Amino acid sequence: MKWMGFEHDSPEIKEAFLVHKSGCLISYANSKGDDSQDFDIVAGMLTAIQSFVKDTFGAGQWSLKRLEFEDRNLLIELGEHIYLAIIYEGKADNKMQSKVERTVDIVQEKFWQQCRDWTGDMDEWVGVKDIVNSLFISEEEELVDERKRCELCGSIVEDPELTACQICGYDFSMFV
Repeated sequence: MKWMGFEHDSPEIKEAFLVHKSGCLISYANSKGDDSQDFDIVAGMLTAIQSFVKDTFGAGQWSLKRLEFEDRNLLIELGEHIYLAIIYEGKADNKMQSKVERTVDIVQEKFWQQCRDWTGDMDEWVGVKDIVNSLFISEEEELVDERKRCELCGSIVEDPELTACQICGYDFSMFV
């Protein structure tokens, strides 16, 4: 990544896969905003790799966290019933890790029932795409954009009169 003519290694998230523990893809997003391809196979493969690692190495539930391949890296953040896999370029840092962890926490909090008892109906996940897309908001974009943002998920709050985030449900009035 270049900034003001200088190379630096800050990570840039390229793709994100939100996957249910069953192996079904819940949401996919990428930095280009193009999600026209079918990524269910990738989600299934990620789940198969997780199972392989667990079976082969006797590790606890969901043990694989990172993979590196050439100039791209894979980071997997595990929840109780879901996981979020991101493909990124650059070197992972605490900010990116925190952002990914926070995204999993938000999804688990807002969609706790779907995470636990999902029927396979994608209509149960309305709004999750916006939460996953928040991963692609860069720090620079957040600083330039003066609109109010939700403190929890980072989404833009269009109506300043709202008392709760329309994406994650965060209650703005609780922590004033």
